[in-house]
Amino acid sequence: MSPYLIFMDVDNTLIGPSLKPSPANLDAIHRLSQAGHRFFIASGRALFSAQQIANMVGPDLNVIASNGSVTKVDGKVTSVHFDAQTLTDIYNITHDLHLPTFFFSKDRVLYLDQLPADYTEDGKRRVAGEDPDRYIRIDSAEHLRAHQQEITNGIVIEPHDAALLEAGRARLKNVAGLDTSSSFIDNIELTKHGVNKADTIRRVCAQLGHPLDRTMAFGDGNNDLEMLMYVKYGVAMGNAAPNVLEKAPYRTTDVAHDGVASYLNAFFKE
Repeated sequence: MSPYLIFMDVDNTLIGPSLKPSPANLDAIHRLSQAGHRFFIASGRALFSAQQIANMVGPDLNVIASNGSVTKVDGKVTSVHFDAQTLTDIYNITHDLHLPTFFFSKDRVLYLDQLPADYTEDGKRRVAGEDPDRYIRIDSAEHLRAHQQEITNGIVIEPHDAALLEAGRARLKNVAGLDTSSSFIDNIELTKHGVNKADTIRRVCAQLGHPLDRTMAFGDGNNDLEMLMYVKYGVAMGNAAPNVLEKAPYRTTDVAHDGVASYLNAFFKE
């Protein structure tokens, strides 16, 4: 069989609460890699964090990070960045609404104002670890613009006030140069206009000279939907958002039941 490019979202797709790929997922990936198929992490996480997961899987995984804003293919890293006006608009809206907001570079997290307690409990462990050098506090739009050349994407996280989050989403949708999506019900993913996992997969396939009809992707969030609709075999996890389950062409079991491995083994008849 001709090789496939296989793209895997991370959180609630490849990994669950353990924050590690399951033995079943690792076994399926390793066997199919040895057969010539190429696997990619395709995550909203920053590059350094997505790379940590890739390293748990194997040394040869390529990485699409920051919802497509950063790629690492065959060791070469490329990235896109917000312009200064877009960053200013995001800052003004989220600061005005007191929405916890984070920006990512390839190796750091920049946060506005105070770091929320529930982010330190989960996010530090899941996104950036406990290293204080990974974090930069941003206290003004000017300070944020000073980091413009390194900021690739961002996320707003508000788990306690859905109405406030939707107010922020409505205002952010009007920012030129910005696209919004969600990886979970409590967040707004922020990317440069036109940048998403699907468009990045298109560019990766062109770069590698790989046909689209030999592509597969797994995901669970609304920020995965364009990717799942673009590839030949777009597979929604059983725990995916309702909109993703409704629209994705294919479905597998949930992350707790090794949905990635389950679909791979059935598809490739392992």
